[in-house]
Order: sequence, then C-alpha cells, then structure tokens
Amino acid sequence: MTISADRQSATVGDPVNFTLTVRYDSSLKFSAPPRRHDLGQFEVLGDTTLPDAGGKDGLHRYQRRWRVAGFQTGDLWIPALSGILIGPTGDTLTWQSDSIAITIASVLTGGDTTDIHGLKGPYVAGESAWIVWLIGAVVLAAALGLWWWRRSRRRRASAPAAPSIPAWEAALHALQTMRSELDPGADGGRVWYFRLSEILRRYWDGRYGWQSIDQTTHEIIEKLPLAPFEGSHRGRAREFLEIADQVRYARLAARSGRPEVDWDWVRAFVADTTPRVISTDGGNAAGSTRPEAGDQRVSTEPTPERGVQ
Repeated sequence: MTISADRQSATVGDPVNFTLTVRYDSSLKFSAPPRRHDLGQFEVLGDTTLPDAGGKDGLHRYQRRWRVAGFQTGDLWIPALSGILIGPTGDTLTWQSDSIAITIASVLTGGDTTDIHGLKGPYVAGESAWIVWLIGAVVLAAALGLWWWRRSRRRRASAPAAPSIPAWEAALHALQTMRSELDPGADGGRVWYFRLSEILRRYWDGRYGWQSIDQTTHEIIEKLPLAPFEGSHRGRAREFLEIADQVRYARLAARSGRPEVDWDWVRAFVADTTPRVISTDGGNAAGSTRPEAGDQRVSTEPTPERGVQ
C-alpha cells in the first residue's frame, strides 16, 4: 500500500493531487473507502478511481486519486484512510494508510498583510473655467431648443384644420375613378364589386355616421328598414349587397351588363341623398352641393328619388 501527493506545499486554494494505491491478492474482496466532500482540513475538488491494472504476479491494484485544496495556512493533514479485505471464508483484514502533511502558505509574499489598506476617497479633479462655461452653454442650448419646439407645436395645434371633403363628393369622385380604371367584367366582376361595395359603405359611414365598412352584410341589412333614405332605395340596397357578396365571395360571375346597372344605381343613390342647398327666399339651388354667396341654409333632407338609371 502506498500513499503520495504531487507536492508537499501549496498556496491557499491551489489544487493538490493525492493518490492511494493498494495491491491485494485476487482471492480477496476489496472494500474501498467511502466518497467524501472533504479529507481532513482539505476540500475535495475531484475523486477518481483509476482502472485496475493488475500485474503478472496475480495481484489486483486499487488506485484512487483525489484532487484537494486547502483554504487555511499552516501544516494541514490529509488523514489516514482505511478499509477492509474479505477472504474466501468470510474472514476480514483491515488495512490503513498513513497520513500526509501539506504546508499551505498565503498567496501574499511572506504572509505580510500590512500593505492592505482601505479604499481611497473619490478623486476630485480641479475646476476649470472653460468646462463650466461649456456645460452652461449646452444647458442653455437645450433649453432654447425645448422652448422653440413647444412653441412650434402650439402653433401647429392652433392652426385651423383643412375642411374635409363631403361624403357625397368623395363618393362621386371615387365612382368616376373606378369607371375609368376598372373593367366591369374582369374576373367575373369580383374586382368591380369589391370597389363599388367599398365606395357605397364609406358613403353610408360619412353621410349617416354608420360603421358599415367594419360590419358584415347581415348587420347592414338588419338596419336598412330604419335607414334615413327612401324606401325603394332600402330594397335596392339590400339587393345590391346580396349580389355583391355572391360575386365577391361565392365567385358567381355577374350577368353581362349587371355591374354597370349597379354602378348607375349607386351613383343615383348618392345623388338622391346629397343635401340640397335652399336659399332663405324660398328658391332652390337644385343640383348644387355647396351654398352660393348670400343668406342660405343647407338642408339634410334627401331630394326626390330619381330611380335606377
């Protein structure tokens, strides 16, 4: 049995390799020392059992290596290790190793700790006039920039907003644009009905305060009986919505000429529900969507129904 260390001295925290070797007859059963977290005053960093490398003499070799470290200064001892060997008849033999002393030194040279001092106070740099002036100029520039930004923002907020385009003018313009850009029969009329349906819904939203652009066809149809326009237009609106859904979503091709008929109806509907301009002297500026100069008022009543062109 042998026990050895790869060094006899080390500094605090340095690893030390410690090896135990036991050779025993093959007829005996070896009982190894239990695993531990420490060996005496040393902390175990690693514990490895090496493969049995028996010799030609028929003896087994048990070899185990510990990697330890000491965290106290002075002579620290690795204690003796012990175990038992069990014979064929059950008789036992106790074995025990020697202990080893390892000298642990401080990481400080010679163990001198008198050169350890407290932390120094904060360093105060000497004041320079130009630094003070520079900081002041930066602060002043930032303040002026903030003042100018807030003043400009108030000006923009107080500026009168540009008048919005009336819903009927926007709808009539959109109708003319789509008539010049789209082919009524393209893709069975799907693109045509998508655009025409959107124009009509946006007109309803702008003219009557609805939210039809975000509603389903079923939701719009439910409120048509109470819609603020002529009864014949209510039935025609329902018919248009149902046809538009069949073409757009069911991919049923529109009949030849039907897209143009529905476009004519939407245009007639917008014209019939455009507010009239009525002068206070009883005259009627028919067909105008804006008041003329003078004392006039705008009526929100729809004009007499024109019907489908």
